[in-house]
Amino acid sequence: MSWVARHLNGLFVAVAAVLILAMPDIAGNEYALRFYTLMLIYMILALGLNVLVGFTGLVSLGQAGLYAIGAYTAAILATRVGIGFVPCLVLGMVFAGVFGVLLAYPTVRVRGVYLAVVTIAFGIIVENIAIEWDSLTGSWVGISNVPKPTLLGLPMNHKVYFYFVGLSALIAFAVNVNIMNSRYGRAMLGTSQSEIAASSLGISVTAMRTLAFVLSAVTAGAAGVLYVFLNKYISPDIFSFSDSIRFLLMVILGGAGTTLGPVVGAGLLSYLPELLQQFGEWQRFVYGALLAAVMFFLPRGIVGSATDLLQRFTSRPAPNRTASSGKSIGEIVGVETVGAGNCLEARNISLHFGGLAALNKVDANIGSGKIHGLIGPNGAGKSTLLNAVSGIYRVSSGRNYFFGEDITKMKSHQLARRGLARTFQNTEMFGEMTVLENVWTGFYSDYRTGLLSAILRLPAYRNEEEKFRKSALDLLEFVGLSDSAFEKAKNLPFGFQRRLEIARALATKPKLILLDEPAAGLTQSEIDDLRDLIIRLSEHGITIVVVEHHIELVMAISSHITVLDYGEVIAEGSAADVQADPKVIEAYFGSPEMLEHVAGDKNSGRSAPEGAS
Repeated sequence: MSWVARHLNGLFVAVAAVLILAMPDIAGNEYALRFYTLMLIYMILALGLNVLVGFTGLVSLGQAGLYAIGAYTAAILATRVGIGFVPCLVLGMVFAGVFGVLLAYPTVRVRGVYLAVVTIAFGIIVENIAIEWDSLTGSWVGISNVPKPTLLGLPMNHKVYFYFVGLSALIAFAVNVNIMNSRYGRAMLGTSQSEIAASSLGISVTAMRTLAFVLSAVTAGAAGVLYVFLNKYISPDIFSFSDSIRFLLMVILGGAGTTLGPVVGAGLLSYLPELLQQFGEWQRFVYGALLAAVMFFLPRGIVGSATDLLQRFTSRPAPNRTASSGKSIGEIVGVETVGAGNCLEARNISLHFGGLAALNKVDANIGSGKIHGLIGPNGAGKSTLLNAVSGIYRVSSGRNYFFGEDITKMKSHQLARRGLARTFQNTEMFGEMTVLENVWTGFYSDYRTGLLSAILRLPAYRNEEEKFRKSALDLLEFVGLSDSAFEKAKNLPFGFQRRLEIARALATKPKLILLDEPAAGLTQSEIDDLRDLIIRLSEHGITIVVVEHHIELVMAISSHITVLDYGEVIAEGSAADVQADPKVIEAYFGSPEMLEHVAGDKNSGRSAPEGAS
């Protein structure tokens, strides 16, 4: 990639800073300067909304409500209490942030269009409170005579105020960039693309969504305060539902999830109405037609589509292999050595879906440092058992223990932080993120620095970023994917996606890995590579449970095997014991002749017969 592309954000900040310094002289009159100040305020709001929409994938149509909360907070405090500009700015942001937390709560239960309806309702409620609470908000008359802003006791004229808003916009942009390129940004992007995979890496989906709502609300509140001190007057009609739509369009039109997209979108949607005034009564038609044309031909927004086009014609940097010189998994992630005994115990586990018993009083003991096979016919309950012990399903009865600790009621992200990792029957990639970013996200829980350190890019945080970046590259080297580090995960061949899931799980420093049909869809050579990888992991003390239909693979690598049928354990023991068990022969293989066929194929390099899978 070119030097310009790699340093685009820094170049933008430098150019924007020069333009902001020169704009009061370029504008020429007070009206134009006020217009550019308002444009910067909209950019601040759009940058905050981008964290919610672009990073976390949550659509909010109530941003005008949060904008209004910041504005009314400042107007009331300034006119009735006499509080100055800077304290009003801080309190407006805090008050809007509190409502952001409240607005984030519904995301625990609702998604998609239902969440959009909730945010619409929030915006309508705020607007009606502004109308009906006459004694506080002035109803339709609004609040006027907002005093001029002061800074350090000195009044701010239009030029100084423009500089202040410009500096605020640059800070908002820098925060946006720093969050995107941090563990929080990767975690938010991960939750938007696969909640179940993000949880399996120790990421709390609820916490990430709450953080996104708060950051979005705080910036909306700040924009509202800045608007009040610019306009000196507010009323309910300034914060309508159509404004929420316009703010969302700014993010989508510019390119949701990109750093420059909200800036471009806010600039265009601020400037276009001024430009289109010459069309008179056709103004709205031309405005809508232009928006529709851009969204039709540039579905990822202006900046997002331009970025995709740029990536097609630029070469990606090769990963740094200086730190990837054949390291063992223990050297890369520091796998904790565990003692003898059981790693995981499932005691009398039952799981019902309505009247259907998916699991019925299942007992399973997984020995530490062993490879444990879990087999059975289709629909036997194998993946369900993995979901029941990894926190994805809540069991109907029974208890789960992980190294003696009762984990029955723990959630998936809590178990991941204790060392229980897993892959999935259907690969759960963060498809729009690179292969490197997928694995990098797996180190989320290992960071010791917090959000403030990430926003300010403190040395301690930069050191951790570089450390875990190198570790992610080492893991890709370990599983043979280092050449694909900068490819999007969705573009990998299926066999490589299976390896990537394992590498990402290893980043969590697991004591136990649950592999759900890792050989599904792989060629024989890929299955051989997978077998060698599983054995290498076991040699380093990682306990592994393998759910698999390739019987010869399970028989070859497992020290102990459990067989399920209709949600019940019908046999367990060594590979030899299981193969000789009459119940297994009847339920799984169908006949002794089929079993002999499978045993004969075990060392021949062929897959199990179709009937056995």
